[in-house]
Amino acid sequence: MMADADISSVEAVQNSALGSVILWSFGRGYQEEVLGRLALLHLSFLVLPIVLHRPTLDRVTTTFPSSGMGKFIEKFERHREDLMAIHTRALSMRRLTLEALSTGIASGLLSLNYEEGFLRANVVKLRSPSERIKPYTAAADKLGRWMARVPPANVFSLLRVRP
Repeated sequence: MMADADISSVEAVQNSALGSVILWSFGRGYQEEVLGRLALLHLSFLVLPIVLHRPTLDRVTTTFPSSGMGKFIEKFERHREDLMAIHTRALSMRRLTLEALSTGIASGLLSLNYEEGFLRANVVKLRSPSERIKPYTAAADKLGRWMARVPPANVFSLLRVRP
């Protein structure tokens, strides 16, 4: 068994268990925003690269839930390279996202409609998240709500990510 000192700070945050909870929070936000609709699986590949990157997480956190994607994107106006970096992070974090999806499905947090490519956040009762992970789950919920209001193609376009 590995001691806590053997885990890097990146590994402590970027792991499939935390990722699955973040994706579940994203899915719940999406499903609560537009009742009866599920998130397109492709959108889940944007969540961890945004939420697990401190400067981008801070932009989500400081944007009001009612403001939406447009206001979030506006916050990159002076630092366009940060917006463009989401695409690069999405590519580099594909494996982590896949592992998080797998963990979420195995644990019952998530379900996947393989035929249509939709992600469902299942109705489960989780313990209240610790103070350390609340910012991640709150940001993921907010992203889910924002993305639910915009067609998926527009989400990718706004974030400058090529699907």
